[in-house]
Amino acid sequence: MQRLVESARRTLDVDQKAADAARHDNPKTLSASLDVTESEICAHFIALARQRRESCEVGLGKLQLDRKGTAVKIDVEQTRDSFARLLTPIEPSLEKLRSDHSAELYQTKENEARALKHLRWFQQKHGLHYRAASYPQSQFYHFAIVAALALVEWVSLAAFYAEGSDFGLLGGVLIAMTLSVVNISLAILAGSLLRYVNHRSTRRKALALTGVAFLYACFLLVTLAAAHYRVATNDIAQSQPETSAPGTSQLPPQVATDFDQWRAAKLAWQRFARNPVGFEDVFSWILVVLAVIFGIFASYKGYRIDDPYPGYGELDRELNARRIRYEATKADYCRRIDRVFDRILEEQAQLLSDVKANIEYYQQLVSRSDDQRRTFVHEGAEIQDACNILLKRYRQTNARVRVSPAPYYFNNGFAFDAHLTRPPEAISEDEERLSRSYESAMKDFSDIARQNDATVQNLRTAEIRRRDYYFNKLERDVREKLIREAWEIKS
Repeated sequence: MQRLVESARRTLDVDQKAADAARHDNPKTLSASLDVTESEICAHFIALARQRRESCEVGLGKLQLDRKGTAVKIDVEQTRDSFARLLTPIEPSLEKLRSDHSAELYQTKENEARALKHLRWFQQKHGLHYRAASYPQSQFYHFAIVAALALVEWVSLAAFYAEGSDFGLLGGVLIAMTLSVVNISLAILAGSLLRYVNHRSTRRKALALTGVAFLYACFLLVTLAAAHYRVATNDIAQSQPETSAPGTSQLPPQVATDFDQWRAAKLAWQRFARNPVGFEDVFSWILVVLAVIFGIFASYKGYRIDDPYPGYGELDRELNARRIRYEATKADYCRRIDRVFDRILEEQAQLLSDVKANIEYYQQLVSRSDDQRRTFVHEGAEIQDACNILLKRYRQTNARVRVSPAPYYFNNGFAFDAHLTRPPEAISEDEERLSRSYESAMKDFSDIARQNDATVQNLRTAEIRRRDYYFNKLERDVREKLIREAWEIKS
């Protein structure tokens, strides 16, 4: 209000005009109407009041349009019907899921039952019912240690072969790598074949023993031959040039190297044929012992590549795979059923959230309209008070300067026309009734939502019981089918 008074005083130059009018004894003592300056003051504040009223009417009009747009989005009866229809698709959706997944569930369960039946038959036939199958879960980790030992053997033996190799350390590494790969491959293959010694078939046992003996013989042959080859390469490398074959000094270096390798291989074979374990240095024995140790471990890993009884681990893995497949199919079916109920609850929560947001926004618009109306009343009173304060200031200055008595109407205040101070209508009676109906509907919607939540939970509990019964019946039907097939085969 103080800002309004000061702004009007400076704009209209009230103090100066009051003094000038007083020097001429204006307004006259007997005057009963406002003078020019007083009229200017009143006109100034009347313009402010009219501007404020127009601004308020524009704001209220916008809020009214916004309320109408929001009311269009709110259909109480349609929303009520939507809440009522939410639970309708539950049973058809569950029935469709059972129909769509029944064949797959039955087939996967039948596959699991057949795999279990085959495994039980295998256990009974081969006397394995007293223990479960034992095998590594990961072949990669199972042979990781073998690969590490092969690398250790490779590095260890490289130093032995480097001394007699014409290519130095590189030649030793290549020879050691070849020996390690061959030896460990033979050991793993022999260990894997050794599992067939446990088989109940005498013929398979005999074949397995024969194969294992042959592979171990090859292993020892390669190991001993490699040791003799190392000794031969050392002897040739240490021999004097004059003892070399005639004419070799005239050969190109590559040809001479190949010739030396051939001589070393021939000499190693002669020594091996004469005495396979006749080594003159301790390094050859170390080489043989290292190869045998690594071969024993690799053979053990080959033996444990699967269950010690051939075929047992494969059947057990097949049963586990089919069981996992059935459990995954069943879990997917259960997840889809749960999704039906979750989707209903999500749709209801979204529906309730949307209608609640629209109703709350409508109520906010009503409240804002009332606030604007109250603000207009307050500001209109302030403008009128500011007008009277400035008039009083003008009259007091005028009365102080003038010689003649002030007019009698100086004691009277100024009142705006009623249409300037009367607040515009904020909301109509229809909108008030609509607002109250929305509040009541929101309570009803919340009650319906709580009832639907309870109904959905009851339906979910009933479906869980029905689902358990369905799975039990499915498993029983599969067992009965397999029993009937067994009787048909016997008959």
